[in-house]
Amino acid sequence: MMSQSSFDRLSVALSIVAALLIGAAVIALSGTNPLLAYGEMVEGALTGSGLRNTTARMIPIVGMGLALSIPFRAGVINLGGEGQMVLGGLAGTLCAIYLPGPPALVMAASIVAGAVAGAFWAFLAAAGQIWLKLPILISSLLLAYPARAITSYLVRFPFADPTVTSSSTVPVPDANRIPKLPLFGGVSASLVLLAFFLVAIAIFNQRTVAGYETRMTGLNSRFSRYGGVGVDRQVVWVMLASGAIAGVIGTHLVVGETYRFLDGDLVASGFAWTGLLVTLLASHRPLPLLAAGAFFSALQIGGLAMQRNVNVPWQIALVVQAVVIVVLAGRFVLSRRQRAQPEEIPMAEGELTVTGEV
Repeated sequence: MMSQSSFDRLSVALSIVAALLIGAAVIALSGTNPLLAYGEMVEGALTGSGLRNTTARMIPIVGMGLALSIPFRAGVINLGGEGQMVLGGLAGTLCAIYLPGPPALVMAASIVAGAVAGAFWAFLAAAGQIWLKLPILISSLLLAYPARAITSYLVRFPFADPTVTSSSTVPVPDANRIPKLPLFGGVSASLVLLAFFLVAIAIFNQRTVAGYETRMTGLNSRFSRYGGVGVDRQVVWVMLASGAIAGVIGTHLVVGETYRFLDGDLVASGFAWTGLLVTLLASHRPLPLLAAGAFFSALQIGGLAMQRNVNVPWQIALVVQAVVIVVLAGRFVLSRRQRAQPEEIPMAEGELTVTGEV
């Protein structure tokens, strides 16, 4: 019988192939050679400035995927990454704008402020489930709406930039911005922080008792509770860690990319939901999550190049992305059925099976 890991790898590969074939069929129906279109997509995503843009877009996608993978591994579904990212982004931005001090210290404080704000908002959902018995799936999702409203109010009124027509803060001072690395033509130094998160979470999952406990809780929470795992305490800390990383990503998107907090900009980016798709594709494992995030980022950046060079709508890339997820959705059904099937035990010739009470 095929092992679960082999089944997962095969299902991911088949889903990507199926998505690319369906995308090719759609491109062919539009009157364009699919090989030419896909060639432009690959070239636009992996050469020249496209490589820089793909890497830059990969940072928030993988970051949000990591944020959501931590509670997912423990069987906790956090759908509030968007709200945690937005609040963390505003907290980090305000810290970078108004906090006095050496630039390096201000940048570090901004990242910490974003992490604290995101963690606090995630904690509200965890507290609702533990003490008020509100399903965290629903409460985390609903908390995204007041988060968006709070940040919208703060950006439009108390912290608005009166010199521009758009609703935004004043720009982050040049000295307090997250610097660029001399890599691929200039990628945010947040890439180093992302690499740290990836390695730290991978080590935590594979080498620590708490990481093993989260895995066991994700497989069977009742068994974990019976075995002495503090499941309620675990819900709190996985949500705190998830919200903190989401808040850091929100801070990066402003202090390291746009340099001013624009009302609705982080929501429109869709990074929180793309991160959710990525963590599902990677089965919430850090290193496969990096590959999935790079794949989705390349699809999106390459899709723009495909539209620009061969006049094929970039939404084709979104079709490919959607088909990957739809096909993978069947993986969970098949995997569940595979586990539900009783294992066949070989019997010696002439052996009889007797059932009944003894």
